[in-house]
Amino acid sequence: MPMEGARGVPRPLLTPFFNTMSDATIFITLSTDELTSNGQLPGDLRSLRTMTGSGERVVHSEVVSDGPLPEKTANALNMAGATLTVLPSTTDTSAALTGGLMARLHEFICAYPHVAQFILAGADVDRLAPAAAFLQRAGFYVILVGPEKSRLDAVSGFCDDTAVWGSGRGGNQRESKPRESQGSKLDPYEVLVEEITKARKKGNRVLLTSLKQRIRKRIRRFDETRLKDKDGRPMRQFKDFIVDAVNRGLIQLVEKGNASHVLLPGEDIPEDDEPENEEGSAPADAESGDPLLDQVDMPGEDGEKGEPEDLPELREKDFKVNQVNEEAPAPAENFMRFLDNFIPKEGLALGELLHNLGKEQEAGNLELTNRELKRELQNAFFNELLEPANEDEPARYVVVDDWKDIIDFL
Repeated sequence: MPMEGARGVPRPLLTPFFNTMSDATIFITLSTDELTSNGQLPGDLRSLRTMTGSGERVVHSEVVSDGPLPEKTANALNMAGATLTVLPSTTDTSAALTGGLMARLHEFICAYPHVAQFILAGADVDRLAPAAAFLQRAGFYVILVGPEKSRLDAVSGFCDDTAVWGSGRGGNQRESKPRESQGSKLDPYEVLVEEITKARKKGNRVLLTSLKQRIRKRIRRFDETRLKDKDGRPMRQFKDFIVDAVNRGLIQLVEKGNASHVLLPGEDIPEDDEPENEEGSAPADAESGDPLLDQVDMPGEDGEKGEPEDLPELREKDFKVNQVNEEAPAPAENFMRFLDNFIPKEGLALGELLHNLGKEQEAGNLELTNRELKRELQNAFFNELLEPANEDEPARYVVVDDWKDIIDFL
């Protein structure tokens, strides 16, 4: 029996449209000094392959070494289908292995863009941390594997999962981060429909501009370019993903003016004068409730923008921090870059943020008036580019990891 969506509209039962098969690769960094007494790797290569789930396949295995390996070891790797890359000799082995691995990863990503998961293993996991951080920032799922749990715990912030590298069956003990692990298993089509359903139940219009942000909040490493549509064609942009969902009968896409509205199947297309709200905003005939916001860049009687005096100060109550406004423009990229470098990783409460930004203005490091700063900061909240770092009160805010991608999308 079909489920009911917003306003009682029947919603089709979701079938597992999303192809959960994803590709993984294994990279091992190895100094010849780290081979066992009989010339074997510090751990079993086969045990690394067991870290992938049933919906994942290993398409490449590679050992990056600082020197030639014993013939028996090299032959065993070749029989296991692994590639051996030998780096030029150098006096600084650790630097060579770190740099060599990074170079190989750059080459590999260009040649195999469909790979979603990287398993990085080695006797010294500190060498792997820069590569893991690079891959994670690029949106890949990263598992760090090494022989010592204490060292893995120390570098766990650079990856999604860790595992102790042992030998033989059952030798690996994997430590997963629940939030990322659960998020990676979500079906993006199901998340898409759920987010639209929640918004429609509130009577809000759903615009295309906010959907990718909403999905990324649920699936932090969501990237439509790694998906294929129902006909097996790769997707190039987010709208391809939306069109594919339309073709699967999951949603409707309605173009009106410059906006793309998304509806559930069976919903009537809203009339232009339907009293619906833009998501998170007040009705069209209502004021924002914030006189300072209402006065920002209001047109004068002659049609030109007025130039009101600058605001005397910025106050916490002047900001809407939990509201989405899809008509709000994206803040300037240089402003977001400033915030990204300015806000510490533990975040700042809104009051602290305003106070510290005021100091930056006084020092001449932030050349914005209070009115300009208010507009940029509010637009950052409207576009969900600032998010709570914790669940405490008052919340401490940080810049979202993918702020640059979101601004480019907007």
